[in-house]
Amino acid sequence: MRRKLLIFGIALGIIAAGFIIMMVLFSLKKVPQKAPRPQVDVYVKAETVKYRDLQAVIYSSGRLHAYNKVVVSSEVSGRLGEGEVPFRNGQKFRKGQVIARVINPEFPLSLKSNKSSFLQNLALILPDLKLDYPASYPAWQAFFEKVDIEKPLPELPEPQSSQERIFLASRNILSNYYSILADQARLEKYSIRSSFDGAFSEIFQDVGVVVNVGTQLATIVRTDFYELEVPVIVGEAKLLSIGDSVLISDEANKMVRKGTVRRIGSVINPSSQAVSVFVSLPGDSALFDGMYLTAHLYGKMISSVMEMPRNAVFNTNHVYVVEENRLVEKSIEIVKRNDQTLYLRGLDEGEELVVEPLLNVTGNPIYKILR
Repeated sequence: MRRKLLIFGIALGIIAAGFIIMMVLFSLKKVPQKAPRPQVDVYVKAETVKYRDLQAVIYSSGRLHAYNKVVVSSEVSGRLGEGEVPFRNGQKFRKGQVIARVINPEFPLSLKSNKSSFLQNLALILPDLKLDYPASYPAWQAFFEKVDIEKPLPELPEPQSSQERIFLASRNILSNYYSILADQARLEKYSIRSSFDGAFSEIFQDVGVVVNVGTQLATIVRTDFYELEVPVIVGEAKLLSIGDSVLISDEANKMVRKGTVRRIGSVINPSSQAVSVFVSLPGDSALFDGMYLTAHLYGKMISSVMEMPRNAVFNTNHVYVVEENRLVEKSIEIVKRNDQTLYLRGLDEGEELVVEPLLNVTGNPIYKILR
């Protein structure tokens, strides 16, 4: 038993002595000093803050619409016929051209008959006019000679007295005259003319069918004048005025046209909080009703602002400036946002504003400005 205890004590002593020796050796070992991390220079793109007056440019897109889109209806009865151009979808025509006719041979003959009766009544009263109203007789004689049943009636002579007017009314001269004028106006409605350069967009009736008063014949659109409707948020709409210049382009930016702000809506879209701005532009062969275009609207001048890229702003309205080779975070006032840039205020002129996005801004490097 003693022997076992002796062996155990010797072993324990050896272990303790070894531990003590190891601790002494560790205490004698020199701890290596860490080498200082080298200073890193980081180059950032910056611009000196300088304010100036900049024009507000608003970007928006919308659909192009023909300024006039008219449903043509017949105002008389008869058989539908072609005018000076084919009565077909897509057919273009010029202002003043006859685009359709309503054929009714009976009505022109009836009008000629009424003019003949009117001439007969005039012939009957001319002797009485010569005796009772000699001062007016030359004018009525000249009027009688000008009347031609193939042409519109000339202007009626003005009665020189109330007695002369009563005499003409009692002979139905005045009523017959204005009745013929009404028939002449109705005769013009048998030829349907366009009041603008345009094209047929939809045909409702075929040539040769019988039409009545009110029958819809076709829809025509104007092709020499268009309007582009684009939405603009309320805050930016205040920067626009009637007559402002607009640059219009397609999605590929291959077609560029100049336009003008014609109207600014007064009703806000509740979902987009935008108002409609209507831009007018002249038509040409490259423009079509319904095409999608982008408008660059040039509005009012904004005073004392600076333009910078939008992607250099973080946390909504914070930017970095370089002060003594260090980055300093500052807040700005955003006056207007564009697609890629924004207009700002709130910094002191002369400060160096970082105009590129910075990622992983850590440590304490030296920031140098890259011009």
